Amino acid sequence: MTPSPQTKEECRKIFEKGLSIYSKKDYTSALPYFKKMDHREFEVLKYYHLGLTYIQLGQFENGLTHYRKIHEIPPSVEGIEYDRIMYSLYINMGSTLQVLARRKQKPELFEEAITCYTYALQIKDFDPRVWNNLGNAYLDMNKFQDAIRCFNKAIKLDDEFPEAYYSLSLVYESMKMYEKAVEVLKKGLRWKARNKTYLNRIAGLTFGLGNFQEAKEYAKRAVDVKPDDLTANKNLSLILYNLGEYEEAFTYYQKLLLINPEFKEPEVEGIFEDLKKKIS
Repeated sequence: MTPSPQTKEECRKIFEKGLSIYSKKDYTSALPYFKKMDHREFEVLKYYHLGLTYIQLGQFENGLTHYRKIHEIPPSVEGIEYDRIMYSLYINMGSTLQVLARRKQKPELFEEAITCYTYALQIKDFDPRVWNNLGNAYLDMNKFQDAIRCFNKAIKLDDEFPEAYYSLSLVYESMKMYEKAVEVLKKGLRWKARNKTYLNRIAGLTFGLGNFQEAKEYAKRAVDVKPDDLTANKNLSLILYNLGEYEEAFTYYQKLLLINPEFKEPEVEGIFEDLKKKIS
């Protein structure tokens, strides 16, 4: 006997039950509910949430397959909340494509990610997060000028959006424009004054530029923020060594070993061996 077609109300109840389970982060249990949805007006929601759920389960390719199915739905059956769902779809699909592009080393997926973010911006172009995502996709492809344009747009939309400053600094660093990278990070630091990632990055770049006193200042600030941060303690030890402040450098080297007794980095191993000789 052929089962009766699923009514719109029945489908809504199935969807709401699946969504309730999903919101509790029980993604495996939510899947059967989204799969069971079988009303034309809920097709967009079905495949969108199946995609989301598979991605939460770490199945990125499966999630992407379900996102792509939304493009196969004829416009006449787009259903409820289409514009809102499509905006979120393009953002999530773009992020998924970037993850897969890096994992699988498939640069063509970056191109598809760029297309997704571009479509999202056609729906709503004033969200700095989307411009930042688009900029990162261009950065992944070494399209530096396009990346700079996108990050600057994100900052123009929200000059308190710290992620865009950090991303922009990565572009300049990739272009070997280290002074410019530091300048951008310092601007972002206005909104992230106690962010160890920013502080460590400025310390590392200024150290590389030979500005040891400035590097010391930022490395100490990073240690103050997070005393057990391995990168901050390593940076500070190396900076102090180059300043000839060996006893203090050794103190931070010892802290480094307490944080990670197995610490080994061939490129700095010789420096630390010399440091031990100098204070012995």
